[in-house]
Amino acid sequence: MSAEAGSARKLVIQPAGGIGQRTGRLQTFAEPLTARLIDAGTGDRVSGVPVTFSWVSTTQQVLFAENEITVTVPTDDQGFARTPALVAGDVDGTATFTVTAEGAEPAHFEVTVVP
Repeated sequence: MSAEAGSARKLVIQPAGGIGQRTGRLQTFAEPLTARLIDAGTGDRVSGVPVTFSWVSTTQQVLFAENEITVTVPTDDQGFARTPALVAGDVDGTATFTVTAEGAEPAHFEVTVVP
């Protein structure tokens, strides 16, 4: 059963894919970043809610397709929100993304660019 978007419920952003990936400079990461939105009270998945992924790292640049640093995607029927492809910059290091959704505490996801 899916909780409805727009309710005053407390939500939780869970990492669901793409976290901890590593790739070489100027390469595309194998997986998109994926978050799952859950109702904290019931554990139900939450569909139709916009989730924003924003690059906030100061040590490494990783961009979404089309050179975007922020993307917003809605959760699907299973509560998952998936980003477009991630492309590594030309400097080694860890890139941090802040993941936000209304009614949820922000989460932080990381990926790494290696030589």
